[in-house]
Amino acid sequence: MKILEIPKTEKTPEIILDDEGYLQIKGKCLPENIRDFSGQVIEKLEMYLDTLRPDPDRENDSGAFRIYFKLGYFNSAAAKFIADVLLVVDDYLQKGLGIKVFWYFDEDDTDMLEAGQDISKMVNVPMEYVTVRNK
Repeated sequence: MKILEIPKTEKTPEIILDDEGYLQIKGKCLPENIRDFSGQVIEKLEMYLDTLRPDPDRENDSGAFRIYFKLGYFNSAAAKFIADVLLVVDDYLQKGLGIKVFWYFDEDDTDMLEAGQDISKMVNVPMEYVTVRNK
């Protein structure tokens, strides 16, 4: 069941937070008011993660809460939103929750890969990088 679902627009990504154990952020991220946009996502994410309990089995890929960043483009304000999401992740990792973060990037877009790596280093949250192959 979807806990939060925000359809994509011309300037905002699709957001799905599902009780199946994942958050997906997909599309362009250029919101006009980043605080309004990010606030509801962060709030729902924290509320959901509060319902989870540390579990040794959550450390494997199939049991961990997953976050998928599938962004085509984002601006500097959106980078702050991404970092804020990852800071929440860090808090819950410290509490013992199993969380995996996946950063998707087009195989020709090394800037997007580097952006993910930079944000990951900045907030000290590991990510797995997934190359999307051009067809």
